[in-house]
Amino acid sequence: MEKIAVIYSDDYLKHKVTKHPENPLRLTKTIEIIEKSWLYKSGIISIMQPIKAHEKEVLYVHSNELLMRIKKLAEHGGGKIAPDTYVSRDSYNVALLAAGGGLKALKVINEVKRVFVLCRPPGHHAERDVARGFCLINNIAVTARNALNMGFKRIFILDWDAHHGNGTQKIFYENPNVFYASIHQDGKTLYPYSGGIEEVGIGDGEGYTINIPLPPNSSGAMAIACLYEIIIPVIEEFKPDIILISAGYDGHWRDKLADLRYTEDTYYNFMKHIIEVAEKVSNGKIIAMLEGGYDLKYTPQSILRTLEAMGDHIYYEIKEEKINVIEKRIIEILIKKAKKVLSKYWNV
Repeated sequence: MEKIAVIYSDDYLKHKVTKHPENPLRLTKTIEIIEKSWLYKSGIISIMQPIKAHEKEVLYVHSNELLMRIKKLAEHGGGKIAPDTYVSRDSYNVALLAAGGGLKALKVINEVKRVFVLCRPPGHHAERDVARGFCLINNIAVTARNALNMGFKRIFILDWDAHHGNGTQKIFYENPNVFYASIHQDGKTLYPYSGGIEEVGIGDGEGYTINIPLPPNSSGAMAIACLYEIIIPVIEEFKPDIILISAGYDGHWRDKLADLRYTEDTYYNFMKHIIEVAEKVSNGKIIAMLEGGYDLKYTPQSILRTLEAMGDHIYYEIKEEKINVIEKRIIEILIKKAKKVLSKYWNV
């Protein structure tokens, strides 16, 4: 069994958002199920406290103007910073602590190769100058940029949230050292309305972005097929020093904020495949950070399945999801389109 660090603090609950899908119960329900699990009781999972990111560590990816808007809004008691995104009195400090969860993960990654950062608010929609999509600071972008500063040469970010991580993509769109790959519901049908196959990066970063837009009602088996056929081969060729995961769980069939049909087992299988390739290319180093996932029953269960995969635990009910004939045809067409675009840059 592989040891797992879960980075978590009760202070993450202080980002108060009432009558909103992104609320503290996402984490309280999850930590409850983790602490009841065999992995935790057996000592496979250890819960570690995050550190608070310094503003200078966040300014590698965000503008000072954005940080000051969040900070001043918090100091004045909070309010909307975007139509769907709120700041409360403690949100600025909590956002720095969420970004710091990734920084703590980097500090321990040589002693614990598999880390899950159970933080909020999420981050992958936050752009350099803009907070949006429930996100204030782009946690995984802060982690990736600081990893480069620590000496990591090549970083691969996989985003399996149902929503495209527009913020992360924009931040690294011209950077060949940070590869961004996303499997998400087609942006023609879902916020933030981006993430088309043709979006592959620009300048020095051309070819270092992959987008796989799944049609609504796609199953987990369809997503796993794309991972296996397109993204895994590219990871093997890119040979990152570390793999970061924007781990969103709103692709679950019970989640109301998207229209995919993933199950808890989908997330086990996602992580199982990533672990297999990480052992080949990055000495097994993986940091996953929570993004979306709003169903208060199935998000915690899906996170637990992810952790079971990270701990090399064979959960007795896990089943390899099967793809039916219609799904196979749909996904074959999508994979063919993606390979046509990406074959200019990679052996796919």
